[in-house]
Amino acid sequence: MAERILRIFPQRIIAKTVSYNAKMTNPVDIYFEIKDGVNFLRIDVLKQNFPNSELDWDKNSLNCLVSVKCGRFSGDFNTDLMSTDFKTFKAELETLYENLDKTATFEGIENQVTIQVEGDGIGHLTAKCSLMDNAGIGNKLICEMNFDQTELPKLNQQLNKIISIYKVF
Repeated sequence: MAERILRIFPQRIIAKTVSYNAKMTNPVDIYFEIKDGVNFLRIDVLKQNFPNSELDWDKNSLNCLVSVKCGRFSGDFNTDLMSTDFKTFKAELETLYENLDKTATFEGIENQVTIQVEGDGIGHLTAKCSLMDNAGIGNKLICEMNFDQTELPKLNQQLNKIISIYKVF
């Protein structure tokens, strides 16, 4: 069973379908989110595009909703991302947590979604994000968000949930 959830952004309302677990008490959110105060970049995984495909590439394709608020800019768009990209990003964030002067990069198909998290060596992190509403040819938003190393375990838990539900083939 699913319920329609409305999110309000300045100047618009976004409808989102959220699946419920078997007890139907809590929405099952499958996402990861980087926050900087009121600013955020969130990627909700909505579904596996081709779960019955014979090709691993197709099985790894996930339909996602990317939502962002950065400064006075906000919006969202749907895109396809690969489960392999989430797995790679998680591994790089784990390395960054152990070595705070490293970089972790999430790079979607055709660079439609790119997130580069850079550490300064003492626990401050900067996420440099580049988002395009259409892969390869879309409008582009470039933004930065700052946070610290204490957020990395939560990000890794969110990414682990994604790759445990949507296996990497």
